[in-house]
Amino acid sequence: MNSRERKELRYQRRKKRREEKNIIRNNKYGSIDEAFCFHKVMYYADKCCKGVGFKKSTQMFKLHMFTNIATTCYNIKTNNYKVGATYAFTIHERGKVRNINAPHIKDRLVHKVLANEILTKLYYPHFVYGNGASVKGKGFHFSLDYVKKILYSWYLKNGLNGYVIIVDYSKYFPSCRHDIIRSIHSKYVYDLYTVKVLEDYLFMGDGLLLGVELAQQEALMLANELDHLVNNKWPLVRFMDDSFVIVKTKEDGFKLLEEYKMLASKLGIQINVKKTRMIPLRESFVFL
Repeated sequence: MNSRERKELRYQRRKKRREEKNIIRNNKYGSIDEAFCFHKVMYYADKCCKGVGFKKSTQMFKLHMFTNIATTCYNIKTNNYKVGATYAFTIHERGKVRNINAPHIKDRLVHKVLANEILTKLYYPHFVYGNGASVKGKGFHFSLDYVKKILYSWYLKNGLNGYVIIVDYSKYFPSCRHDIIRSIHSKYVYDLYTVKVLEDYLFMGDGLLLGVELAQQEALMLANELDHLVNNKWPLVRFMDDSFVIVKTKEDGFKLLEEYKMLASKLGIQINVKKTRMIPLRESFVFL
């Protein structure tokens, strides 16, 4: 047996262990019946009401909360649910116009349960450590602190020799392809009815809608393959559609960007050419 054959055997063993873990996680967390228990849905119903108690829709929801929760659990489990429409509005965030499609509170409750009780538990074990957006215990400040740690560690080993690559996606949420997301579901979510419910609440237009909690989890997972491509070779931090990578030489950077763009194209992710750049470590750069 030569080295290539031994390497292939090791890979197959690792692949088998990953598949076994996926099966265990799906048996434990991938069922609609397990996720939509009354006490679990009640917990997320309280979360839905926080910060928006002044709204009439929230007050009406709280007034009939027990009935609403029981009805939601019954309808989801018996395939009698109907996905409601979202209400659209526009915000201006740091000079950038964002079109938000927010679900009504009854649908937002379902999104919270699906996102937190199913998707996070099936997806998160596959994320790289540097993935910081919408991850419990991480977030914006974690990502910035992790960039600082990477830079400090790199400086101790290599000084100021190296290049920082900043990657940005163009219209990330609107360009997310439904067929790619369906392929992710077929790989990580084994219960067919769970997949049906997820996709009914997700696919309400082109791409993914900003303002939908489920969409955030899917957007994180969509670029996960890109994260692993980079993280196997170089330090990486990603916050939703912004990525920070550090490489040794300009040649390493060009090679990585070429591989990155090829894989991104297969995943239907559009790279923002204007904002994606490679900067010598001796110069300043802006991230997030």
